[in-house]
Amino acid sequence: HKAEVDAYVEAASRKSDLERTDVKDKTGIFTGGYALNPLTKQRIPIWVADYVLASYGTGAIMAVPAHDERDHEFAVKFKLPIVE
Repeated sequence: HKAEVDAYVEAASRKSDLERTDVKDKTGIFTGGYALNPLTKQRIPIWVADYVLASYGTGAIMAVPAHDERDHEFAVKFKLPIVE
């Protein structure tokens, strides 16, 4: 997955923050990696997405599709589980 992820990150880095946040059709790529939920011990797939901005917030991002509209749209598009 590394070559595909690197190419995706390079392409996304050429977009402005406005282009990345105002996008109606969110894009992303699965990294091939997983994180482990410390409470449920379930594997969580790690994705890279163009609508996530380094300039907004700090640290790692965990999408919460049940409570965030942008994350929900992304999860639906890529058929990711939504836990409420």
